[in-house]
Amino acid sequence: MSDASNPPINDGHIYWNGEGGEIWVRNMDRSEANFASLTPRLLAHAAARPGERVLDVGCGGGQTSRALAQAVSPNGAVLAVDISEPILRVARQRHGAVANLAFLQADAGNADLGTACFDLLFSRFGVMFFADPVAAFRNLRRSLTPGGRMVFLCWRAMAENAWMAAPTAAAVAALGEEHRPAPPADPRAPGPFAFADADYVRGILRHAGFDRVAIDPLDEPMHLGDIDTAIGYLKNMGPISQALPKVSADRQQEVDAVMRDALSRYRVNGEVRAPSATWIVTGQPEPSAS
Repeated sequence: MSDASNPPINDGHIYWNGEGGEIWVRNMDRSEANFASLTPRLLAHAAARPGERVLDVGCGGGQTSRALAQAVSPNGAVLAVDISEPILRVARQRHGAVANLAFLQADAGNADLGTACFDLLFSRFGVMFFADPVAAFRNLRRSLTPGGRMVFLCWRAMAENAWMAAPTAAAVAALGEEHRPAPPADPRAPGPFAFADADYVRGILRHAGFDRVAIDPLDEPMHLGDIDTAIGYLKNMGPISQALPKVSADRQQEVDAVMRDALSRYRVNGEVRAPSATWIVTGQPEPSAS
């Protein structure tokens, strides 16, 4: 799963196996299209090789899992893990026939994933939701071989992600302050932008037993489709999704208008291509970590 919104996740398992999972399923294909410029860059960084064993954390609909399975074939294998059964149901329907790809419903932060089982730990927007990130990454590190490696993609600050920040700010102004989404009390609480601070991420990984950590910015446009598609996606998946059902139809039309205006500046040949800001994070297990 790779939700870019900021839902009220008090219990991740409940949310992602209920409303959150169903919302993501309905918007899954659009999300994959949005990430069209990001996913190849991340896969290239991972450089999965034939014969390797790969753990895909927060695998979502399984598109990255399938690509990894193809890269490690014929003798390698991929275990794709996600906490959400509704999302995994779609992943299994679409990719379950791939012989060297298996899916597991589990919280990768505390599930028994074995010891020294994987050569590559991979994730696209799937590691920012752990309640205890140090413990979670320690668990993931145990599953890596001593010479293994980690590669994941996470969001930088929302303010740097104009694809979401600009239309959201416009919508909030139109809705009024009473409908402004409440910011998280702790910006590092589990959520899509929890890993915006590179030093914070570096500290988590160091305490979890990772070495040679590199955190590099990736600035690629989000491909949001035509402007109506982009507005619909952001209304369903963005921070304002909770507020919209509470306002009148006239107010919702006003929101559409101001979001359209905010996104229009990013149109290229009829498609919205708005700036995004992410980190590509890499690392290896410390030789002395146990």
